[in-house]
Amino acid sequence: MLTGGKNVIPHAVRDVADAAAAFSARIGPDRHFDSQKKVEEALAECCSPQNVTVIGMTGSGKSSTLDALAGEQFCSRVSSEATLVRWQYRPHPAPHTHEWVLDLFYPSDALLNLEFWDTIGLEQEDAPRKLKHIVPKSDAILVVISASDGNHSALWDYLRTLEERLHSRMVLVITHAELLSFEKLQSLKEELRSTSREHLGVQLPLYPVTTAGEHAGEGVEALTACVQEVLKRSPLTDKRVERLLLATDSLLEEQGKVLDELSRLSKMDSGFLTSIDREIDRIQLQMEDEMPARLKAYAQYVQDCVPRLGKKSARQMGRFLSIRRTMILHKLPPVIDEWFYELVKSGIEERHAYYNKEFLNICQTHWNHVRPRVKEQWDCDIGDFPAAKLQTDLEVYKERLGRSIYMPLKDFGIKPCLSKLFLDQEDVMRTEIKLMLLLVILGALLGCFGEHAAGFACVGAALAVWVGGNLGLAWMQFRLSRQIVAAAAEMHIAVECGLRTPLYEAMISGLSDYRKLYADIRGQVAGGVEYLQPLLNARYDLFYKLTVQKHRFRI
Repeated sequence: MLTGGKNVIPHAVRDVADAAAAFSARIGPDRHFDSQKKVEEALAECCSPQNVTVIGMTGSGKSSTLDALAGEQFCSRVSSEATLVRWQYRPHPAPHTHEWVLDLFYPSDALLNLEFWDTIGLEQEDAPRKLKHIVPKSDAILVVISASDGNHSALWDYLRTLEERLHSRMVLVITHAELLSFEKLQSLKEELRSTSREHLGVQLPLYPVTTAGEHAGEGVEALTACVQEVLKRSPLTDKRVERLLLATDSLLEEQGKVLDELSRLSKMDSGFLTSIDREIDRIQLQMEDEMPARLKAYAQYVQDCVPRLGKKSARQMGRFLSIRRTMILHKLPPVIDEWFYELVKSGIEERHAYYNKEFLNICQTHWNHVRPRVKEQWDCDIGDFPAAKLQTDLEVYKERLGRSIYMPLKDFGIKPCLSKLFLDQEDVMRTEIKLMLLLVILGALLGCFGEHAAGFACVGAALAVWVGGNLGLAWMQFRLSRQIVAAAAEMHIAVECGLRTPLYEAMISGLSDYRKLYADIRGQVAGGVEYLQPLLNARYDLFYKLTVQKHRFRI
């Protein structure tokens, strides 16, 4: 069954927006934030249903297609003479602004977070005028064509009038497929693909479905999966996410200004901590500038480990043919893959530990620079830099980075590659050993019957097979090393992409924790900060989560 609406928006994005909206009440019930309404509107829009619209000629099976996607029959209850029909789950929505739209409701989970638009036939004279307010706003557009109808000119003429940006949302659906033989159906599919390229310049996805008869349901699962993918990558969804993140960012900025002002008034420091925040911002910019080089160093380390993987894999085959080696070859690929993963993981963790130490040194240098200023501003000593407090949280990300490296490595299929190579070599080795044993036994039998020359010839042939097999094994070892290095030639790109987000999260988390240390100082030196300290900490947490999501969506 299809899903849509809020199920498409990532939970992490909605959670941080919900928390930011609720945070306003914690600052003060009488506080007004201009961005609060924008966040609430963006949240409501993100949870609004997604639109699935069917278009086609009268009698082409548009309603039956919607029934098939929903898994329930309700759309076909409406006559084809009806105006445009919007099927919804909500019992009391706002009425539609166009008089030719009929709102109908079906209280079933089939339409939860979705809207189905059942449209009039395109051959009707006023169809384009009525559809121009609906089709461009749809998240998915199903172009329904009946296999029993050979006249599609009106449909293609209408599709040519639509904007090119809508092509990525279109899916061709062939209904009444059961009426055609397999050969005729394939011919129709090729004809529609050719027509699609000719009229639209692209080949739209094409799915034949059977919605009635003894073969009812055929092709529906594939069509549902395709429509689901179209809904997930809908540009309307991307715009909703971007609007929600930007509105949340504006709200947090407003909340931060209010909290900073309250903080300033509570301790009368004339913006002293604000200047420290600016210094930490400069540290963050410096670390962001260094991140590409750090990612490249991680990727280079992984790439340098690849030749070692090839050599170790080659050594596992052994130097000489033996029965024992053929018995364990099939067990080696998982072991070598695990060895390579542990090697890379330990190396990444070791380098990140060095990075943590470098980060702590930067923070300690800044702390020692701020310490005399605090003495002068507040007439108190903040003590030595609490390195252990920061080190605990940083250790968590060291392990996380080690795990994050596995997916880009797994995508290269190193273990399946090793399995195939080892299994192929195992079959060859078994065959050669059997042939040698057969020749030795044959030579022994010939010798027993007095045919010493023939016997020695068989033994010599066995020796030749053994020598040739060893030479072939050496060649296979050389080839294996070359193949593994060639297969992983572009691995560094996947490593950089796989580690970018975890490494960024580690950096932001460390800086967020470092900022909190100064909030703790504020609590020690200012009597009125007890009320503000938890709010400041909560706001820092929200800002960190929002920053991660903005980085994730490149906003």
